[in-house]
Amino acid sequence: DELILRWKEYEAYVQALEGKYTDLNSNDVTGLRESEEKLKQQQQESARRENILVMRLATKEQEMQECTTQIQYLKQVQQPSVAQLRSTMVDPAINLFFLKMKGELEQTKDKLEQAQNELSAWKFTPDSFFLPLPLASEA
Repeated sequence: DELILRWKEYEAYVQALEGKYTDLNSNDVTGLRESEEKLKQQQQESARRENILVMRLATKEQEMQECTTQIQYLKQVQQPSVAQLRSTMVDPAINLFFLKMKGELEQTKDKLEQAQNELSAWKFTPDSFFLPLPLASEA
């Protein structure tokens, strides 16, 4: 009798433990599934952000390439070729203009040199090197 009673108590205890174990397992499985879903969402969001950033990077690289090409083109356009320079010098109107400018520059240099010479001559007097010294008798 007592053995059957104990058997039933232990069986009830075992069933209670099995119920707790099942609840814990179901909670763990549910928690793991929720965590897995969150991680999947985070991964999808990260992948989406990565794709956006890769597209931005590609766009910026393309813009940089276009700017580099444009800079090279502008450099080539700004540097006149030898033929262009020769044709400019051969053009009679421009050649005349350059000759006139060269003549004016030489005249201006001559005037400057003359003005400097006059200034030097004006500052110099024969007495410049002979300063009157006080005589010993005056002191």
